[in-house]
Amino acid sequence: MESRTVLILLLCFVSAAVLVTGCTSETPGTVTTSPATTVPPQVSTQAPTTIMTTGTQSTIRVTETLTLPETSIPTTITGTPAVSPTDMRNEKVVIKAKNFAFDKPRITVSAGAQVTVEFENEDSAPHNVVFYTTPSLTTTIYKGKIIDGPGTITYVFPAPATPGTYFFRCDLHPAMKGEFVVT
Repeated sequence: MESRTVLILLLCFVSAAVLVTGCTSETPGTVTTSPATTVPPQVSTQAPTTIMTTGTQSTIRVTETLTLPETSIPTTITGTPAVSPTDMRNEKVVIKAKNFAFDKPRITVSAGAQVTVEFENEDSAPHNVVFYTTPSLTTTIYKGKIIDGPGTITYVFPAPATPGTYFFRCDLHPAMKGEFVVT
């Protein structure tokens, strides 16, 4: 084997050893932190190295300097990862307004869920859907935009965290109302 080939194999072996020692394994669901570490841009070895090839022992002295680009290892955070948007409970509700009435007298969702309301106005009159905490309609949970005439709009908001019976109505036509049940 030529000495240059042996040198290349040696450098590959050293590089692989450096990469392997940098790897760790962790328990699923945790993230480990360490301060940002900068790898020096030059690695130089000049110590004699003994390599065994097909029964013949050879000693190689590496006198070349291997130059690598400077690399920074980013810092990560220890702990349980945050809930991703795909893990959040999403619940979809469809409400229609027709003949100055909602098609549903009651809507039920889970406490704390991300609620997506698809509101369809089938009347020529403007309507909206507003969610309130009490029948006196003094505290608003979510106020949907008014739709002028036939059309569809999507409202997205978090349901209250506390289970209970809440209320919804059309602000333009107070007779259009219903219960918003959070379980």
